[in-house]
Amino acid sequence: MGARPAPSVSVYVHTLGCPKNEADSRTVCRCLAAAGAAVVVDPDEATHIVINTCGFIQDAKEESIGAILDACARYPEKTVLVTGCLVERYPEELQRGIPEVAGWFGLLEGPGGADLLSGLGLRPPASRRDALAPQRQIPAHRRETPAPQGGPAPLYRAPYAYLKISDGCDEPCTFCAIPNIKGAYRSLGRDEILREADALLAEGAKELVLVGQDTAVWRSDGLDLTGLIDLLAADERVRRIRVMYLQPEHVTGAFLEYMAGQPRLCRYLDVPFQHSDPEVLRRMGRWGDGQVYLDLLERARRLMPDVAVRSTFIVGFPGESDRQFEHLLRFVDGAGFDYAGGFVYSPEEGTKAAALRPRVGRAVALRRLNRLNSLLMERAESRHQQMVGSRVEVMIDSFEEEDEGETVIAVGRTAGQAPEVDGMTYIEGGLPGGAAVGDIVTVTVNAALGYDLVAGGDAS
Repeated sequence: MGARPAPSVSVYVHTLGCPKNEADSRTVCRCLAAAGAAVVVDPDEATHIVINTCGFIQDAKEESIGAILDACARYPEKTVLVTGCLVERYPEELQRGIPEVAGWFGLLEGPGGADLLSGLGLRPPASRRDALAPQRQIPAHRRETPAPQGGPAPLYRAPYAYLKISDGCDEPCTFCAIPNIKGAYRSLGRDEILREADALLAEGAKELVLVGQDTAVWRSDGLDLTGLIDLLAADERVRRIRVMYLQPEHVTGAFLEYMAGQPRLCRYLDVPFQHSDPEVLRRMGRWGDGQVYLDLLERARRLMPDVAVRSTFIVGFPGESDRQFEHLLRFVDGAGFDYAGGFVYSPEEGTKAAALRPRVGRAVALRRLNRLNSLLMERAESRHQQMVGSRVEVMIDSFEEEDEGETVIAVGRTAGQAPEVDGMTYIEGGLPGGAAVGDIVTVTVNAALGYDLVAGGDAS
């Protein structure tokens, strides 16, 4: 029997935006492979370039447009196709403004995914089950790292994978365009999630990162989020489960107790508070205030002294006064987040906040952002300094060589460090023989550098 002919379509997928986009791209890559296309990690090797865009805020839109223009300019001989949130939001404007693009498609989890395959001349998989079949030959993640020995070694697969459990949003946040782009909140079905998890685990994932617009309210087939986590944790291939995007009003005492007691669930709270001043929060269409949030954190830390907390904040929201910004600074100082980020408010068309006045000047907002981010970094580093001398468990993500090319060190994450958005842990030697990507080793923290940890000693 002769060799199977090489696919005539080879696709490079460039993903922008949030982990939910990463999950969508992963599913589409699997569909491409199932349909007979080659999915490649180098755009130079591709016949087609697919860009999965983000259209959430102005900075994300500009980044997506920049990536589209760059791809068209650098690869004029290749077919560039664009999909995702930006296209869903501005289809006509994009088609008129960037005629070099060969095809525009909407959200990958909707009809846009099937349309994209058709646009590539491929037949979609016959069933959803076929689309979720594991595909070892496709790139596991855009941040794959070459093997430390150098040369033509195979790529390491990242040991984590994003598992989307919901999409859309019903929250009344006045600043957010997600409901306009994605529609109402909807939970993905239990069986669909379990099939996707099985495919990710078969492809080598060790840590499943659950993502959605509000993961805490997931419900399907008589299960809530804790029931879903229990099902996933029952698979012996799973070393860790991490939950992202927990809206604070839905983080209950019962869930915190569950987190404290489920050994495979990372003690990690990703809660986007956005602000602390109650007046600003009400204008944002959000629940709670600084004291309620501090009570939530105190309850979590009482149950789990080692819990890591991540959050996000918006400065320069319409009407935010100096007094209200100072309220936010006092809250952040008292909360002591392990990881957090601040952003300048972006007025998005179609949102209620876009009509709110008075607007905060850009220069004022940027000054506030600098003060906030400096304080967030200072408080995070203080918390991490307290970890020096302690033993921590680290999942190895990759290996790297030092400049001399002699000592191989590992780069990984504690249970308190989510992929891509938090810090890393750098392990300076002392690894057990045969340690591999995806292994969890116990090491001693020697230093804290901002959001990052440096560890070493005798790993076990």
